[in-house]
Formats: sequence, structure tokens, C-alpha cells
Amino acid sequence: MIIGDDMLDIDIDSKCGILFVRLFGTLNKETSKKLNKEVTKLLDDVGINNIVINIQNLLSIDMYGMKSLKRCYKICKNSLLCVNPNQISKIEDLKYVTDELSAVRLNT
Repeated sequence: MIIGDDMLDIDIDSKCGILFVRLFGTLNKETSKKLNKEVTKLLDDVGINNIVINIQNLLSIDMYGMKSLKRCYKICKNSLLCVNPNQISKIEDLKYVTDELSAVRLNT
């Protein structure tokens, strides 16, 4: 399922009991509302415990985007943030992997 607008596209997929959320574009004050609405609602409603948020295709992210990522992380018991090394400054208490395959290996 792809949810998009001009600034942020969200691709949501589920494999091996893990929810994969792939973000494309810009995650900022305006677009973080969309992430909160779509992903946080899904996490709350379905009760998913394993999520990987892939931000490798984000062009930019601001502090509001970081707060949205942290909110998703707090909802799930096993959350991972998929990033390229040195892509963003680390958010305290978040777990990181460099690719989605690594995330699947950690959860199996």
C-alpha cells in the first residue's frame, strides 16, 4: 500500500511478521502529520510489535520528523530504523540497521 502526496510517499508492506514502512521524500513538520496519521493509527489499531522504518530514501528530515519516528518507536516493542551509515544523527534509544534484510535476521 502506497500513501503519498507531493512531499512524502509512504510504502507499507508486511513480511515475516514485520511491518515495513518505507519513506520517500521529505519528513518535516508538515509531512510528519501524515506519518503520524497513517502509521501510528495502524500500529495502535492492529497492535503490531515489529516494525522497520526505512528512511534511506528520505531527502531531508527535521526535528518534527525525528519526533514522529520516535513516536512510532515507542508504540512498538521491537522497532528498528533502517538507515545508511551516517545518514542522520542518532536518536537516543532507537535501534538501527543498515538494510531491511538485517532487520529480518534480527527478528527471526
